[in-house]
Amino acid sequence: MPSFEYLKPILGDELYPQVLEKLADSKGVTLVNIADGSYIPKAKFDAEVASRKQYVSQIEEMGKEKAERDAEVLSLKDQLEKAKTKATKFEKDFGENQQAIADLQKQIEQLTGDLDVRTKEAKEAEKIKGQIETLTATVADKDKLIERIKKEHKITGELRKAGAQNPDVLLKFINLDKVSEDETGKVIGLDDQLTSLKQSDPYLFHNNTTPKGGVDGVPSGPKHTPGADSINQQVNLELRRAAGYNV
Repeated sequence: MPSFEYLKPILGDELYPQVLEKLADSKGVTLVNIADGSYIPKAKFDAEVASRKQYVSQIEEMGKEKAERDAEVLSLKDQLEKAKTKATKFEKDFGENQQAIADLQKQIEQLTGDLDVRTKEAKEAEKIKGQIETLTATVADKDKLIERIKKEHKITGELRKAGAQNPDVLLKFINLDKVSEDETGKVIGLDDQLTSLKQSDPYLFHNNTTPKGGVDGVPSGPKHTPGADSINQQVNLELRRAAGYNV
């Protein structure tokens, strides 16, 4: 089991062993340290990219198949019309050449049967068109999800730079629709939200001017400032929520 000692100063002596116990009993839950900003859920990201490529490949193959079926139908229609024209000409100009007429009639029957088969296949190709539209919509959804993952990671890094106690928790307070990047890659639309949050919910941020102690810079002991216990409780509450507790 990986070491989570870095959580002890944050969670405290009482909550820390409880979190370790919960993590030990939880299956499929992995807790990682993203303090350096280098972690991205790569497996999820790669899976979405691979899934998108697969859908795009299916669309291309189905499109080629439909185009081939349509071309076959048009070719058979053209051959049938030519055969009918030739039969009519033989019947008119060479009334005695019954064998030629019979051969052409057989050709017409064969081409008619082939046309019926290809027409049915063309109808099936229309169903493929519907599948292509569905898959195209799925690819668009995958693109949006990938962009959202990238955007959340970018914003999380900015929140960490802004002194967030827990960037993942603080991210829930951010309106992502109001955040974007300019042509240089600079995040815009975030500063105003952070300024408002620092005023309304200061416990979500580190206080670099306050002496260390307690939870992320909130002082402990007899020298703490008025209201520090309340802030400490709020921070612990958010951390417990992030850890999966019902609070």
